[in-house]
Amino acid sequence: MARVSKIYRIMISALMALLGFSCGNGGGVDEYGVPSATYKAKGVVVSESDNSPIKGIRAELKGTYAISTAYTDSDGFFSLEGSEFPRQKLYVELIDVDGELNGSFVKTEKEADFTNATFTGGNGHWYAGTAEIDLGKIKMKPE
Repeated sequence: MARVSKIYRIMISALMALLGFSCGNGGGVDEYGVPSATYKAKGVVVSESDNSPIKGIRAELKGTYAISTAYTDSDGFFSLEGSEFPRQKLYVELIDVDGELNGSFVKTEKEADFTNATFTGGNGHWYAGTAEIDLGKIKMKPE
């Protein structure tokens, strides 16, 4: 019985080795890592009460985690750029971090919808390219 078991083990091992070495991927290239894309979002933050630009608001582009952070300038403008797993929707979170300095505003979240965005510069493999959107004017409510 031990002799038959040993023969079966040898045959199975040989068969596994043969199959393991003979199955190729058809000459393709193995790729490792996580697919990614670069996302760019820009906009202008204004006060809901009088449409005046708000300086010093922290803007964060978020997907699975915060992928880019910037602060609005004196014209309320921000520009964000970061890499993330390719997806259709990200979010821009706007937070008043300077207290009363430029007025107090309620935290605001704006959807950054890349569903119809055109990706440029991709390589056809893991890197999907770059997509950019303009969120226009985003209004924040005073506290």
